[in-house]
Amino acid sequence: MSPVSRGRKTKKAKKNKKQATKPKSPLATEPVPLPDWFEEGIEEVLRDVGGLMACETARDLEQATCELLGSTLKRAIDDENHGLDFDLFFAALVAEMAAKAKAEPTESLWRLFHGLLAIAAPGVVAMLRSTIARIESESLSEWPRSLANIEATGDVREMRDVYGTRLAVIATYTYPGVYLFDVDLSGIPVLAGGSVHDDVGQAVEAWRTKLGDEAGDAEPKAVTDTGRLTGLVSCDFDVIGFESGDALDNWYRAQRRFEDLDTALKKRNLPLPPHQVFFGDADPAEMATPFAAWHIERFGNEPDPELVEDLASEWMDGLVPDTRFCASPGRIGYYQEVIGDWRDPAALALLPKWARWLGERADLPSPLLERVVAKATK
Repeated sequence: MSPVSRGRKTKKAKKNKKQATKPKSPLATEPVPLPDWFEEGIEEVLRDVGGLMACETARDLEQATCELLGSTLKRAIDDENHGLDFDLFFAALVAEMAAKAKAEPTESLWRLFHGLLAIAAPGVVAMLRSTIARIESESLSEWPRSLANIEATGDVREMRDVYGTRLAVIATYTYPGVYLFDVDLSGIPVLAGGSVHDDVGQAVEAWRTKLGDEAGDAEPKAVTDTGRLTGLVSCDFDVIGFESGDALDNWYRAQRRFEDLDTALKKRNLPLPPHQVFFGDADPAEMATPFAAWHIERFGNEPDPELVEDLASEWMDGLVPDTRFCASPGRIGYYQEVIGDWRDPAALALLPKWARWLGERADLPSPLLERVVAKATK
């Protein structure tokens, strides 16, 4: 778990539900109580597994599996359940599937096993492979097996939006296509979504379409300095309760694809930087001093030094360091929640000037600059 600052969204309050004792967890050596929503969630997945029969390719099967699990995770959040341990849920699902497949190894379950194998964390892969080996039969489809051999090639590119607070990482894998990690750097780095595409060009176009004019003319650049991927490495996968449907569809897949990429880059002697949390490591003077100078030049007076220092300190806390001087509507919204903790009207009044200073400093196009200032003025 990452440290919590005033800038971090708190987890949604969950209703207190009685936790029944379930069979032994596949991740534990002793029986443990599993959250109530696990049983319903597993039933939902297995009830809808027949939808995988419409898949005709390995890529279709991977995507359908991601969406099947993602919809279950979203319902778990929307229903304000207690105990949102998604890793444990995945393992519990695999254990239940293994029990069902032992009695009746259907084609739909066979496909789900391979869909899960493509996105499973390393700790669950052995269990999946073991079960698949036990139930395989000539009557079951051969093509899903290709999902067992997905690896990253180490070819990776990155690009940023105009504001600098949205990161796209495009990595190539051994199955035909690339995976696009869409990371929101507005606050603590979080996964905004992910998707599979035929090639880099298609991934770039999809990301630009998603962001609209905020994508600007960003071009993918080959990663030779893995420090450029710090935002992805430090992406927060704690369940907060405000995750998008796209992020939940990719909850497992993005983490697995990241692990695959990490392995491939190590083989190329390009290790990723360590996971970091950026709390309490910034000197507020780095931003407070140039802002005060700009304020004096623009308005003819010096802003309250203590207020500016507090604002700078809170603004920098938790952000990927090379984005601290970036401003975007998303980051302003994130920061307004931080100020909400202060309940300080003076800080709110200063925020539009802060936003304009950063926008001008970054030489944002006028329409995008005014969009940031308008957000800060609300």
